[in-house]
Amino acid sequence: MREKRVVIAGAGKIGRGYLAEVFQTGGYHITFLVHNPEQTQALRSQGSYIIFRGNREETGIEEVRIAGYDAYCTVTERQECLQAMMQAPYVLLPIYPAACADFGRMLAEVINERAVKNPEQTMDLILCVNFMRATQQLRQAILPWLNPEALSFFEQKVGISETLVNRLSVEPTEEMRKKDPLSLSAGYGEALCIDGDAIKGELPQSPWIDVRDHLPARFVYKIWNINMQHFAVALYGSYFGYRYVREATANPYVEQCVRHMAKQEAVRGIGYECGMSDEELERRLGADHWVTWTNPASNDSVARVVADMRRKLSKEDRVIGPALACLKGGKLPFFISRIAALAMLYENPQDATCVELHAILEREGVRGVLREFSGLSEADPQERQLMELIEDQYMALCR
Repeated sequence: MREKRVVIAGAGKIGRGYLAEVFQTGGYHITFLVHNPEQTQALRSQGSYIIFRGNREETGIEEVRIAGYDAYCTVTERQECLQAMMQAPYVLLPIYPAACADFGRMLAEVINERAVKNPEQTMDLILCVNFMRATQQLRQAILPWLNPEALSFFEQKVGISETLVNRLSVEPTEEMRKKDPLSLSAGYGEALCIDGDAIKGELPQSPWIDVRDHLPARFVYKIWNINMQHFAVALYGSYFGYRYVREATANPYVEQCVRHMAKQEAVRGIGYECGMSDEELERRLGADHWVTWTNPASNDSVARVVADMRRKLSKEDRVIGPALACLKGGKLPFFISRIAALAMLYENPQDATCVELHAILEREGVRGVLREFSGLSEADPQERQLMELIEDQYMALCR
């Protein structure tokens, strides 16, 4: 049996606040690949850190210590990073879309070498992301850098699988930071769901891992329903003057609009997209993460959840994606379209994407934002209908 090693490409909130616990609990040695040299040194010097995690009931806090890991900097220690990936059966990728290109080239170097030195050993790349079509993006980032002789190895021995990231990790409170400068705050969450069919080697083992069927449908459900609700709660929170997501969840009007009405529309769209009835979808995939966001100890800010609106308002992501699918499924996405309108009312001068959105809004109006951010076109009848609906919602909110 191969040594139980895992590389986590990134030491952010998902990598350190979720994946590290998932695999440490399973007995794996963890290596973090870190972009920031100062963070790399801090992780090494301290040797461990604490996740202040919600308990199963999300009513209190437990301390989980992560220790015994390695950490290498992708900027100053590239060879050490490559060597770590040469030895590991699993490379976890909690990355943003923009990072696919950089990691694609680095992964191709590893695959080229493994194809020569370890041609019989499998390598599994496990994406832990919240954006659509990540597998295709990563493949396209790797392929141009592969040697011809490594192509067969890549297709036969390298798996690219997707997961459902089922935990919210955020910045620690000041009290937590005083106890541990490297700490993170997190909800309890659920097990990491992995698409077992895409794994080429042995399935990773941990009490926090759940190999599931219907994972593509589950992923759509997560982005278009759970992530949609999270984004929506934050936008309603901003609209009503709240700073934290937990404050918005306590507002009965917000809960009704998001947890019930917008969810119903999303389920119709997801069912249309995945070929399931609303009832079948809820029976197989139904999950409610609302309680996670209500934890009184949560430090999850509105600004954090709303950030990166260019991605979150893109055509296939958490708002426009389910809204278009809902239209195709025969239901008017009244409440989801309001979420898009609320995004245009959100103001944060510290958020570059938000500043960009408002510049377009002032110059070209709501439809200009939807053309630029969401890729919608008046030439498509359903896209035009959605643009009109969002425009009407925006005007109503401005009154």
